[in-house]
Amino acid sequence: MKNSKPKILAISGGISSTSYNKKILQTILLDFSKDSNIKLYEGISEFPFFLSGISDENIPNIVKEFLNEIQNADGILICSPEYVFSIPGVLKNALEWAVSSVVFTDKPVALITAASVGQKAHESLLLVLKTIGAKLSENTNLLISGVKGKVAADGKIIDESTKKEVHDMMDSFLKSLKV
Repeated sequence: MKNSKPKILAISGGISSTSYNKKILQTILLDFSKDSNIKLYEGISEFPFFLSGISDENIPNIVKEFLNEIQNADGILICSPEYVFSIPGVLKNALEWAVSSVVFTDKPVALITAASVGQKAHESLLLVLKTIGAKLSENTNLLISGVKGKVAADGKIIDESTKKEVHDMMDSFLKSLKV
């Protein structure tokens, strides 16, 4: 790695102010601020519904800006809950807007699914990310089941083994980024 810090775009699949996922990302942002430049993207709830077949010039500006942020990042960090055993609609919609682009092609992505159970959403997210060409590894994805017992309401990780898993995952992710 060169002297510059990698630029990471963090995306939360949970958009409410009380989202554990958003708070986990904010905790990671603080814990890894000296090793990376992490920006939390918070605009996905404002995206219109994805429309297939739309021409590039008709893509809404907010979506163009999002795709540009992905393109310019060295890596993407996604933290998502599970809704009804699946991906939250707002995150799925954001990822669908990337389908006709190449912004995720070979882009290093770290994925955390933090939920009551989370297994189905985690599997679905891995499948979607592979489909759009994201560069994934077993060392850069993590399932945190029983999130409410492992993460405090303020986002601090209170379960020591989960804290270690998150730090190990982030260390692997940062090592995978080329800047």
